[in-house]
Amino acid sequence: MIVQRVLLIGNHPISRDIEGQFAQQGAEVLRADFPQAGAPLADVGGGRIGRVDALCLFSAPDTESDNEADNCCLDLLKRLATEEAATTGVELKREDGQRIVCHLLLQSQTTLWALQNFDLPEAVNQKFDVYAFTMEDQWAKAAFASVGGRGRCCPPLDREAITEHSPKRVHLVLIGWNEATESLAIHAALVSHFPNYVGNHQLRTRITIVDERMDERADAFIGRYHHLFDNSYYRRLDLTKESPRTAFHAPRYNGQRDEFVDIEWEFVKAGSYHPLLREKLALWAADRTQVLTVALCHADDACNANEAFCLPDAIYDHAVTVLPYVHQRGIFALSQHDSRFSNVYPIGMEDCGYDISLPLMNLAKRLNYFYNCQFVRQAVPTSLPEDEVEEDWKAVDSYAMRFSSLYNAMTMTVKMRSLGHDEGDWGQFYAVTQAETELLSAVEHNRWSVERLILGFRPPTDTERDEIRENIRAILQAKKEGTPVPEDLKKAYKRRRIHYDLCSYEELDLDSSGQDVRIYDYALTACIPLIMNSFNGQQS
Repeated sequence: MIVQRVLLIGNHPISRDIEGQFAQQGAEVLRADFPQAGAPLADVGGGRIGRVDALCLFSAPDTESDNEADNCCLDLLKRLATEEAATTGVELKREDGQRIVCHLLLQSQTTLWALQNFDLPEAVNQKFDVYAFTMEDQWAKAAFASVGGRGRCCPPLDREAITEHSPKRVHLVLIGWNEATESLAIHAALVSHFPNYVGNHQLRTRITIVDERMDERADAFIGRYHHLFDNSYYRRLDLTKESPRTAFHAPRYNGQRDEFVDIEWEFVKAGSYHPLLREKLALWAADRTQVLTVALCHADDACNANEAFCLPDAIYDHAVTVLPYVHQRGIFALSQHDSRFSNVYPIGMEDCGYDISLPLMNLAKRLNYFYNCQFVRQAVPTSLPEDEVEEDWKAVDSYAMRFSSLYNAMTMTVKMRSLGHDEGDWGQFYAVTQAETELLSAVEHNRWSVERLILGFRPPTDTERDEIRENIRAILQAKKEGTPVPEDLKKAYKRRRIHYDLCSYEELDLDSSGQDVRIYDYALTACIPLIMNSFNGQQS
């Protein structure tokens, strides 16, 4: 979609970059200050805004907290969606009648988490196609989940293909705890799923977080994503004691059900210069079975900049990716001339790689359209018409479910690499074999399982599982005999965020339609060539 007029409301350092991108496209950029609470939005240029194709909300007035600033943004968005132009001072319309794309910069990770788990008001979903993000969220996507173009800031976590028989695992180490740590950790968990885990469950992706105040921070993090950690392996290690103490946690159903979470965690209480930690970093860097990335996430920029060049020599000798979180490039502009530090990539700056064309969202829309064609309309698509893709996206009535499609889109490039394809040959990528599809279907289920746990779902208890299984049998029997069909308990439990399919790929079963639910993973894997070719055609 070509944007002809865009309205930018509020001020933020990133707004200059976004305004420049729109201007490069030839769009007319209109600016307005953020209105005081309840006040009408001031007219721009002495008259009505008129028709616009995109809206950007950057920040709220001075407030006491980030959450309060976000509430102001969300309140304004609701007003713009529900009140008449005479009240708001703004008339927002698009020539083609489609929803207006809204780039919504939030200040708090908590607000973004809430949107992923709850929803926007219906009136907002009807008026706007909202892409909500925080700077921390954007830095994590630029680091771990970009699909090329201006968004990429460093090599991906897997760096090269991790195939079915690869002995390697991804290992991300986050040292320090600032506002970006949680977002980096969760994004790594969302994208790092590989086919070698299918044959060897020891090859889980590992995420290690190190901080001197780890006790309270780990408690808060584990509490927020407690369903993920209930079903994951993790350990807590205290190096500050004379004799380091370790506490292990196994998945809730360990020994009773097959594994289905391919991510493991470590929470290490230690300073970044602790000798045991530095010894471990050197060993991990030299370990040919690990693909190591180190992110430096202290709250102090100077500390991160210093540590970026003071890690164990093995980090630089083995070209480990180092991601120092800093607000200014400073010394890193000088280090580019030293090949020893060529794998140091600063993140956390204003030029965070935000792309107004929203490539990940465009991939998510195509996934959603394919899913609807295949499983709602029961017709296998051979093309992805833009107008139909947009209509299906508008029909997704849950903002949280849009995040699900987005998270799937974030792994497209990882899946491509695991099949031996990189961005250079995407244009010639037309098919996957049956064997590849079957393998990646299991990978897709593992990815989906972690995503659902992050979004607040949990697997059923043994009693609930037996109840749902018997109910499915009763439904299928009733359909066969033509007798009254009982309530679908699987769907009823899912509304309560209890998902029967949170189990290993091998344990997946029939649903109430009589269909093996593996078909969903299989179809979404088989459609990758169609989606990528459609996406590349739009980008070119």
